[in-house]
Amino acid sequence: MKKQIILCCSILSTLFFYDAGAQGFLKAHEGRIIDSGSGEEVLWRGMGLGGWMLQEGYMLETGGPQFELQKRITELIGEEKKDEFYDAWLENHMQEIDVDSLSSWGFNMIRLPMHYNLFTPPIQEEKAGEITWLDKGFELTDNLLQWCKTHNVYLILDLHATPGGQGENADINDYDPSKPSLWESEANKEKMVALWRKLAERYANEPMIAAYDIINEPNWGFQDHEGDPNGCSESANTDLWDLQKRVTEAIREVDQKHIVIIEGNCWGNNYAGLPELWDDNMVVSYHKYWNANDVGAIQGMLNMRNERNVPIWLGETGENSNTWFTNAVQLFEENDMGWSWWPLKKTGGNNPLKIEKGEGYQHVIDYWNGSAEKPTQEEAYQGLMQFAENTKLENCEYRKDVVDALIRQPHTNETKPFTSHVLASDEPLLVYAVDYDLGKNGYAYFDNDATNTSGNSGGASWNNGGQYRNDGVDIEGCSDELTNGYNVGWTEPNEWLQYTIDVEEEGSYQISLRVASPSGLGRVILFANDVKISEQITMPNTGDYQAWSTITVEGIHLNQGEQKIKLLIEEGDFNFNYLQLEGPFEVNEQPKVLEKKAIHQKKRIGLIFNQSFVDMPEKNGFTATVNGQPAAIESVKLNEQAHQVVNIYMEDEIHYEDEILISYDGNSLETTEGIVLAPIKDLAIDIFLDNDRLPLSIPGKIEVEDYFVNNGFEWEEAEDEGGGLNLSYTDAGDYLDFAVDVAEGGYYEVEYRVSSQDEGGTVALLTLDDEGAENEVSKTSFEKTGGWQTWITVNGSVANLPKGFQYIRLKAISSLFNVNWIRLNYIGASLPVTTGVEEEAALVYKVYPNPTEGVINIRFSDAVGEKEISLRDYSGKVLMVQKVQQGLEQIEIKEPLAAGLYFITVTTSHKSYTEKIIIR
Repeated sequence: MKKQIILCCSILSTLFFYDAGAQGFLKAHEGRIIDSGSGEEVLWRGMGLGGWMLQEGYMLETGGPQFELQKRITELIGEEKKDEFYDAWLENHMQEIDVDSLSSWGFNMIRLPMHYNLFTPPIQEEKAGEITWLDKGFELTDNLLQWCKTHNVYLILDLHATPGGQGENADINDYDPSKPSLWESEANKEKMVALWRKLAERYANEPMIAAYDIINEPNWGFQDHEGDPNGCSESANTDLWDLQKRVTEAIREVDQKHIVIIEGNCWGNNYAGLPELWDDNMVVSYHKYWNANDVGAIQGMLNMRNERNVPIWLGETGENSNTWFTNAVQLFEENDMGWSWWPLKKTGGNNPLKIEKGEGYQHVIDYWNGSAEKPTQEEAYQGLMQFAENTKLENCEYRKDVVDALIRQPHTNETKPFTSHVLASDEPLLVYAVDYDLGKNGYAYFDNDATNTSGNSGGASWNNGGQYRNDGVDIEGCSDELTNGYNVGWTEPNEWLQYTIDVEEEGSYQISLRVASPSGLGRVILFANDVKISEQITMPNTGDYQAWSTITVEGIHLNQGEQKIKLLIEEGDFNFNYLQLEGPFEVNEQPKVLEKKAIHQKKRIGLIFNQSFVDMPEKNGFTATVNGQPAAIESVKLNEQAHQVVNIYMEDEIHYEDEILISYDGNSLETTEGIVLAPIKDLAIDIFLDNDRLPLSIPGKIEVEDYFVNNGFEWEEAEDEGGGLNLSYTDAGDYLDFAVDVAEGGYYEVEYRVSSQDEGGTVALLTLDDEGAENEVSKTSFEKTGGWQTWITVNGSVANLPKGFQYIRLKAISSLFNVNWIRLNYIGASLPVTTGVEEEAALVYKVYPNPTEGVINIRFSDAVGEKEISLRDYSGKVLMVQKVQQGLEQIEIKEPLAAGLYFITVTTSHKSYTEKIIIR
């Protein structure tokens, strides 16, 4: 059955720096790409046609380079039928409809990965010194160029497989190790140079040819091929630069108009030894996969642009999640850098078009993988030919979520429906779980694992089931009786899904959830336009993740118009197939309070009911007490957009520690169903810090991304165990504030999870008083760890914290380092004497006399380097901090101290030690 294909989408003209239809050759100019006629800047938004002229094994689920795949096919169906398959493949895989679609989706450039053997035979088939030409490659390129001209799309020619192959990564360049590579054969180099001269001569006067990408992802070790086969440690790359110079010279013999693109070694990323640029119309390309989308990840190329005054192009990236795609495009375009994605179509689903394998081709690859009997020649032929037919766009599955993530989402946080959902009166509406809205993670949905930044292609999974969509939401095949084939699974706490529904009539509805779970632990809450519309819903135990059951919730109030229904997962471990909405129904019951919430340091109390009210009388009948005392209410109003929300505005600010009770006399409010709200007595209000956040609990672990205030830190995805975010790019004085609730006042061991590539650093923990004044309670210094994602846990000095709600500050004292989390472990109301620690500390320093009359001496062992001394009183107040340089054996503390208990903390580069000092 053919899939329905959507060939157009609405693209705002503001997304484009330039209309690709303008007739002017593109030119590199002062670090930018411009149209030589208009002088306007052009930003490439491109798509690579991987798999068309050159088959990479992973795209066909076979693995290996193309020459091996061709041998396998020939063994199954013979040489003649193998040629039929490849003719069909080349004809079907790329047609004018593909270019038309790319243009309508919002792309303005195509990168064409070429296999040299479509243009000229291998050197093994040539007579000595001869170079002959084949028509096939030129005809395919001519056709593609004509389609690009028709649909105003630029075309970049990219030599993806060079004569002999340019790298040990054979799959991507069809390298055959039994034959001389490009780098081992002068004849191969001469053929490559001649091919580029031929291409440049043919297309010299074509302005829709944007550039010549000389060589894709060279990966060859020249200096130490055995120890560094892919050239990532090359310091000179002389052979690479020399060959690209030769190609450029050959191009310039026949074409002085087109941009020349060069790529570095190590898959386009090692530019060591790059000499002075040899052409004034050149672009430098790099490739980026599976790493973080922050400025640090591209800083080297930004430096290249600034230092060389040359345009930089992200020539190839992809093979990740929609969230990664959106973040990457946003990063590139914020830094004025064009990009090209990879690829347009393959059997996988993280690209715009998914090729369906078909049963016959699946049988073939199962045989090759050893899990099926050998097909007959006719079976194999039919399966392969059907697979070639399936590469036509009209037979592919269109992944609109991928296109949306690349083109629309980098420029907006707005969400849009994945498919239309209209809730008509008295007509049930079925909404499949997997048809949640289109948009960014955190706006259309939220999933805890949404990208792969591990550094390798299989390092992290975002969609555990790998089905239907390419977001972080985990989707698998569904075996329920009523299904579109998929369900959401692997649900975790705090994840959520949003569905835009057009409600034709306001009223009370019922919502049925189709779920499956072997535990019955799942819990969800429903919201509409961020207003709670249900109480907590508990999932049933159905016995299995594919044993389905329906749970129905009545009394769900929905307003008329567009409603964004959010299903928030409080506890996971269930599968979700669909939700069904029915109504509206007549209501005869009293309104029920679904939420009663106030926000710390605000004046508003929000009461959410499951029914809507007509209006709010001037004498509303509401009263309040705060901490047992009557409190003044300034006004009571209904929310303008949602009349089921009663907003009570207090005259004074509300604080987290307050106890607030609301009462209502039962005489004023009437629902749209004509029901008078009954009296309410001493309704206790839940107080939050902001929206749904409560203070972090101490003792416990504090993830740095759970900050309340950020002053100066930047963020990146953490590759530490547990993932999440870590703070980065620390400067001295940067800080994060956290709202915490300390269960027990007293002393806490403080652990810091840190990393630093080059320098190490110093970080401190402070408490804040009501005026915001800082009081340092813990500090630690540490040496470099050898990498920004090489994590260690270091202990800081012991912190003394009072009980209750408060703000604590994590502050960078020196830079550069990263922090992932801190953990505070309760020690007790006083510090215990630990003989083991004292014995260890005795090897580092000695404090004497103790007890003392007021003078404190500290003698350090010869092995201790730089250190810091701090003195605190019993309350934790810092009385003195003094750095001690290396080589100093003894210091004296002569502060006039009152009699009592004090604490001396000695912090070395490795550890902190604290002990009691008694002043008589």
